[in-house]
Amino acid sequence: MNIAELMKLFSNPETIKSLSAGDKMMGVGVTVLLGMGITVIALIFIMYIIGFMTTIMAEKPKPVAESTPAATPAQSAPVQEVEEVATNDEELVAVIAAAIAAQLGTSASNLVVRNIRRVADATPTWGKAGIVDQMSTRF
Repeated sequence: MNIAELMKLFSNPETIKSLSAGDKMMGVGVTVLLGMGITVIALIFIMYIIGFMTTIMAEKPKPVAESTPAATPAQSAPVQEVEEVATNDEELVAVIAAAIAAQLGTSASNLVVRNIRRVADATPTWGKAGIVDQMSTRF
């Protein structure tokens, strides 16, 4: 039996009853393959549309301005912040060591802090909100 004829027979529930088991299985297989194939093709098409839209709407990086006299005062501000942070290093190390000691259930004198470095926070806003929500519901 031709696949086109089989699909015409599948459109009427009364004619499905008259088909043999092999014809029914073939019709089911064709229906599944057509449905899945159309879905995959549609998803690939949507993927390419989203990729194209992303390239169009992406922000272009701004060109780096060359060194100007106006940029000199702005560069001195971060140096001042670094000096202020450097004065609080001992206090920061003590706080971090105390937190680690509390978590491990030991004394801070048993710990040796060799290196502390700041890790960039890449958590999205919704993730931070979820963390705050989880922490506030625990108490």
